[in-house]
Amino acid sequence: MEELIPNLRDERVQGAVKNLLAYSLVILIVPLSSMFLLKQYFFEAFLGHTPNDSLTYSAVCAVVLVHVQDPHDEPVHLGFPVSLPPNELFRLRSQFLPLGKVGGKPSWLNPKALPHSNTLICKVCEKPMCFLIQVYASGPNEPEHSFHRSLFVFVCRNPKCSKPNDASNMAVFRCSLPRKNEFYSFDGPMDPDLDGDVPDPRLPPDGPKLCSLCGCSATKKCAKCQNTWYCSRDHQVVDWASHKTCCGVFPDESAEQPEPSNPANPFVFKEFGIELDQEYLNSDMFEELSDDEDDEDEDCVDDETDEDRKRRMDEFKKFAKQNESNANMTKEDLEAATEEQKRDGEFEKFNRLVSLNPEQIIRYKRFGEPLPATCQSPLPDPESVPPCENCSGPRRFEMQLMPHLLSIIEVDAIGQSIDWASVFIYTCSQSCEVPESGYAKEFLAKQDFS
Repeated sequence: MEELIPNLRDERVQGAVKNLLAYSLVILIVPLSSMFLLKQYFFEAFLGHTPNDSLTYSAVCAVVLVHVQDPHDEPVHLGFPVSLPPNELFRLRSQFLPLGKVGGKPSWLNPKALPHSNTLICKVCEKPMCFLIQVYASGPNEPEHSFHRSLFVFVCRNPKCSKPNDASNMAVFRCSLPRKNEFYSFDGPMDPDLDGDVPDPRLPPDGPKLCSLCGCSATKKCAKCQNTWYCSRDHQVVDWASHKTCCGVFPDESAEQPEPSNPANPFVFKEFGIELDQEYLNSDMFEELSDDEDDEDEDCVDDETDEDRKRRMDEFKKFAKQNESNANMTKEDLEAATEEQKRDGEFEKFNRLVSLNPEQIIRYKRFGEPLPATCQSPLPDPESVPPCENCSGPRRFEMQLMPHLLSIIEVDAIGQSIDWASVFIYTCSQSCEVPESGYAKEFLAKQDFS
């Protein structure tokens, strides 16, 4: 029972109570003040209605004003990794419509009209990219053809392709499906707790072959066994060390199956589930961030040397690794950790927000504003983001990938692996319909500390 009683000494609880009180006052003041102004100056003085009629009309308008809400005015949602034992990873398969997943092979929303393998080639080294993360990102205001909606992000595993402030080694795709489709029940997806580890009964028999290594669309098969498929010659070569032990060997169904491993093979990243939670800020943090916005222009200077930037990046990596599991970091600890970054207002703001939820791997707020990691590296201007390649409509910010994601996929060696301060993802503002409910390529930008 005590667990259900909020701890009023907790700063997060105090902040939530203050926000609730402020909201309660607003929803009282707005309708009452609007009723008075409308009655006194509009309906009586301007339109000449009687006091009783004016009161009725103004009350109706006040109620409408209270309930009118911008459909894009949504809170920030944070994504956190969920570790699952290998024998529970089946919960992240397509038929269960996972909220999101990191690593492993993609759980395609539409398992039929997959992205062509040519669209998954790194622009730097021209080798196949690796699946990184996917998020189920549907909402109540989506058009009918986009009842189900997911984003899929890929990245090249070669660290040499990771250039500062350059996302050429990454790609993001958007896929949508109407509620009535051939892959999922109208009433919802299968339940992993009820259905268990079973094959997808709705998987189309005429669907594309999948690469044995990465899970993407495959066009090449093993010439010897004719059973194993690959997206490219590169992946066939990588997989040969494992495949040669079973190539051409008829599987013994009575033999005990080996325990699943995570990661499934050396190419894919370790697999995690994702859970989402709303970001809550206490009143003190909210005031600090508001003050930061006022001082932003003064803090962002351009006289930082390359050596300073490298030192600042190393300090942040060290800070993030030391505090990735500490959600109760004190203000003094944070100030000490960011002593070297005083001139970078965006960096300080970024650090303060990350320290509240250091294990966040995504920040999601469609039609919102991105959270810059630093003012020393460029962030795309909204007007410079290219339009949707499918409908030519404008793209808007939707979510960003955070530095902690690098840690959980174990590629966080400074200067020796894939790197980013944040990856910003922009998608079609109309969620336009894609031919065959396939995958539309969207835009992303990468910001680095150096």
